[in-house]
Amino acid sequence: MLFTGEVRWCLLVPLVLLAFVSCDPSKAQSQVSAPRRLRFKVHSSSRLLVSWREPKGDVDSYLFLYNSLPGGQQKEIIVSKSDTQVLITDYNPSKDYIINVIAVRGREQSRPLRGRFKAKTAARGEGDRRDGSEPQRLTDPVGPPDGANEISGGILQSVPKCS
Repeated sequence: MLFTGEVRWCLLVPLVLLAFVSCDPSKAQSQVSAPRRLRFKVHSSSRLLVSWREPKGDVDSYLFLYNSLPGGQQKEIIVSKSDTQVLITDYNPSKDYIINVIAVRGREQSRPLRGRFKAKTAARGEGDRRDGSEPQRLTDPVGPPDGANEISGGILQSVPKCS
């Protein structure tokens, strides 16, 4: 049988723990939203433009990862928050490309926006887009990004807007 003091103690401890957990600022931080609408556009036989829409909320930068299959090594680049596209200049139309774009804010990262570009499918005209681009999501309005980043031998170079 519980005494009145023990009943108060049994009720007080869980309330104190709940208050402590709910006041912990590290748990209250929101997650970083992921970038949206990954798109691909072949610019030439050696250039592939990859673009995305910025996520909702603030980000500091993007982590852009890509790998060509078969046999390619993963390449990684940090993209400024104002840029939402990268121009891959070592593009090979006979390979498939796996792309991951991650939004970064401080030490936090979003879940990756992932896409796969199959050049052979686009080259044969099996896609439903006439401009060679393959959007990952069709619900967002179409609009070209303003700036681009160029990857050439692992070096990032700024390039003007593509027409």
